[in-house]
Amino acid sequence: MLGFIRSSGLTRLAAPASKLALGARAASTVGGALDEAVERLPHKEALRSLKQDLRWSFKELNAIVDEVANGFHSLKFEPGNVLAVWLPNNAESVITQLAAAKAGVTLAVIDPKVSTAEELEYILHDSKASGLLFEPKIAGRNQTEIVQGLFPELATYRENFRLFRPKNFRNLHTVISTGFEPVEGIAQFHQVMVNAPEKHEVETVKQVVNEKTPLAVSYSKVNGQNPKKGEVLTHGDVLKRAAELTKTLSLSANDKILITGEETTLSFAPVAAIEASSMVVLPSAEYDHEAIQAAQKVEPCNIVGSGAANFKRV
Repeated sequence: MLGFIRSSGLTRLAAPASKLALGARAASTVGGALDEAVERLPHKEALRSLKQDLRWSFKELNAIVDEVANGFHSLKFEPGNVLAVWLPNNAESVITQLAAAKAGVTLAVIDPKVSTAEELEYILHDSKASGLLFEPKIAGRNQTEIVQGLFPELATYRENFRLFRPKNFRNLHTVISTGFEPVEGIAQFHQVMVNAPEKHEVETVKQVVNEKTPLAVSYSKVNGQNPKKGEVLTHGDVLKRAAELTKTLSLSANDKILITGEETTLSFAPVAAIEASSMVVLPSAEYDHEAIQAAQKVEPCNIVGSGAANFKRV
């Protein structure tokens, strides 16, 4: 549902010699790692989402990530705040992970298998989320209706002078959808972009985000019980896990990683790809064997997998 930039003719020439050796990591944050990838090979293909008809170079991806990060700041997300994300295997998920990293925001990553208002309510309370970003439909269910049912205050958003303060969620102030159809009280992801922030604001965030800054915590569906909370991962943790995956797979700039979406936990593959200047390919928002086969014909990948680090060469 993303509608930012479509680039079908990316330059494949390597950038001039960079001060950073390919595969070397000096960054202590995920956002810094992306900046380094741009410095190494700005026009190298970074991400392709076949279902969404999107293809971005590292430079293009970074520009979008920066704008979304700035958008989070304009929506009053401060470093240390939590944004709950209820997204499938799509470009928005990758962008949000990287934008949150640059904004100093911590992600509460919701398993796409979570399907009830009660489960969502538990996660929002447990994580003390300041915001929710969701996909309108996953696995055929209408998630917009679930969100509207959980937040009746959305219906009176304009009557309340565009002020959203749900009485049952004291920390939460913003709800964002990846959909394009306007919904009362819900911001649209493709409009959450600010490309000219005040320089002092950007520098302030850069100074407070470091390797010890929390970046993500996952919530997994457990049938008949509340969702299970995973380990809180810092920027340093994510970079370490990504480096381990890079080493295990011997990733290089020549590799293409197909993320199938079969396992729905937070994946370290996008960050590993950034560190190795590899390309990430998303065949579909939800696991689909036929879409995977079609993707391999259109954009042949030599590494396939899903989940945190369940990937192998093929």
